Amino acid sequence: MLLIQNLDLPEDTAAVINILQHLIDLQEDYPTKVKMADKAWTSRNSNALKKAAFRSIRATLAKMCVGSVRCSYCEDSLADEVEHILPKSLFPEQAFQWQNYLFACGPCNGPKSNRYGVILNNSVSEFIRKKDDLIVPPPGGQSALINPRIEDPTLFLELDLGGVTPDGTVLDATYEFIVHDGLSATDQARAKFSILVLGLNREVIRAARENAFSGFRARLKEYVDARQQNASQAELSILKQAILNTPHLTVFFEMRRQRGWLPQINHLFSSAPEAIDWQTH
Repeated sequence: MLLIQNLDLPEDTAAVINILQHLIDLQEDYPTKVKMADKAWTSRNSNALKKAAFRSIRATLAKMCVGSVRCSYCEDSLADEVEHILPKSLFPEQAFQWQNYLFACGPCNGPKSNRYGVILNNSVSEFIRKKDDLIVPPPGGQSALINPRIEDPTLFLELDLGGVTPDGTVLDATYEFIVHDGLSATDQARAKFSILVLGLNREVIRAARENAFSGFRARLKEYVDARQQNASQAELSILKQAILNTPHLTVFFEMRRQRGWLPQINHLFSSAPEAIDWQTH
């Protein structure tokens, strides 16, 4: 999971969702706003104007994705669902707010659903509203889930790529997300909550990251070999873009960040140091 590039919506698209949000905000009480938000979201494609607006929203979210159009959370599956970062059933005032949207996949968006937590005394207090519970707003406070539209997830999380320690000990990679070293208790809690709620260490995704590591290594070697054989800049650009359009770009980011622990990877980057600074957007 990487920081998402933010883009502005076209003015006509923003105007449509601003009107929809305004109609919700006009409601007198919180339960009515929740019902109105749900109804408005369900009917978001009910006329030509709203359909056009959400086509524009999806197109803009696709441009914001890191690399190819992949889920902003797991980076594994095609991003095809407009995700509310703050659940609309809990935050009706965010139902049609552009900054609350993210492109995600069904396997991430479904399990995340309405899960929400806030930080309380350096730990996560999860707010759960069951079917027959009173419709009351969640408590105030810092959201526990890492928001990749405004926060850099790599400051909270890292991938376990294994490596070789200074004394020569070889550490096997798990390719799982773990909590970044040196975090405060609050940020540790947020990192753990985000891994859990988003299911970032599901076996199918962990295995895909392991496969991606081998793929990035092979593509990087191909780039290095071409570079050493005096390939043209056009040829090198094609190879570079092939790497940057590959799913699981967090794996490539971590290969660069952790190259000091990975001798073979470090040798490749030493042979093509420009690859260390390639931008994923």
